[in-house]
Amino acid sequence: MDTINTTKALILQEAQQQFFNQGYSKVLMADLAKQLGMSKKTLYQYFRGKEELLHAVIKHYLEALQREVENLLLQEEEDFAHKAEQVFRTVGQRFARINGQLLTDIRNHTPKTWQLLQQYRTEAAFKRFRTLLEEGSRKGYIRKDANISLAVLLYASALEKILDPEFISQVPPELMKDIDYTPSAVYEGLANLIFHGLLEKK
Repeated sequence: MDTINTTKALILQEAQQQFFNQGYSKVLMADLAKQLGMSKKTLYQYFRGKEELLHAVIKHYLEALQREVENLLLQEEEDFAHKAEQVFRTVGQRFARINGQLLTDIRNHTPKTWQLLQQYRTEAAFKRFRTLLEEGSRKGYIRKDANISLAVLLYASALEKILDPEFISQVPPELMKDIDYTPSAVYEGLANLIFHGLLEKK
């Protein structure tokens, strides 16, 4: 790896840690440069501003997550339920690191990066979730009368709303108090409802 790419990787690593811990608004380029042991001028040679840097951080993070999930989907496991659990746990744990404040900041201040997140959620639901359900159907883990396309649409619609800070701000507090509103719990909870439903088996 050449010097430019090495420096860029170090900047992305440190910026990710700061953005994920503090949100977007509280991170200052001057503080980031100081933490990296470089001048602000040098930092701006790699990224023209904080918004561009955040976009690069989120893009890099999502690409790594996508590779991880696709590798899981390619694995041939006899136990489909375990494979599905691994996929949702991986996605949930990864998204759990992006705190709620950062999601709110991204939506309010960086529309390009918010669009990138939305695009990933769409692809995750419509492409990778469908792939997983189709495998489950082929292996006999999913009911033959189940409408996979409808399940995918339900999952995609739920994710779009339930991880949207603006939507959540309108939800009555008495409902939110019963929900573990972390991305990890949201992903796993939605998957559990889709796979197992609400009714007890009699």
